[in-house]
Amino acid sequence: MTFRKHSRKAMGLNTTSTADISFVLLIFFLVTTSMDMDKGLARQLPQTETQDHQAETQVEKEAVLALQITATDQLMADGEPIGIGEAGKRVAQLLKRQGKNHLITIETDPEARYDSYFQLQDAIVSAYREYRDLWAQQHYGRPYRKCSPAQRKAAREACPQRIMEHYDNGEGGARP
Repeated sequence: MTFRKHSRKAMGLNTTSTADISFVLLIFFLVTTSMDMDKGLARQLPQTETQDHQAETQVEKEAVLALQITATDQLMADGEPIGIGEAGKRVAQLLKRQGKNHLITIETDPEARYDSYFQLQDAIVSAYREYRDLWAQQHYGRPYRKCSPAQRKAAREACPQRIMEHYDNGEGGARP
């Protein structure tokens, strides 16, 4: 008696819905995942002016605070090393002493880390925020964030951000 071999076919999986399920899962994870935001500074740059319209401003030496970040991330204020917390205090003292007639200069070495620069900018912005809050409290009896748009504009005019940054142009010279 001879036995015949039966060739068996393997059962196949129905994969037509696999692509649909994968697509739905992909959309689900894209929608529900939060994306981390990078650190950065929100700045509104001033409009460019032609050389004819630029006016030189004379500033007294006592009204200038010179901040510098070295290549080793050391913060210097008027030539002496300070910490980042001290920088905010120095800016606040300058604002209280000089009011709107002040100037803050920042010079950053190209080798300095961005984090050092970011921390310095954060300390400066915090000092301005505190000074405007104090000014609004004295003039309007409320904090800056609760003032009307017109009152906020008056506070910004009473204490404008006057910051001048120096950077290396890559040709060996620093430009403002």
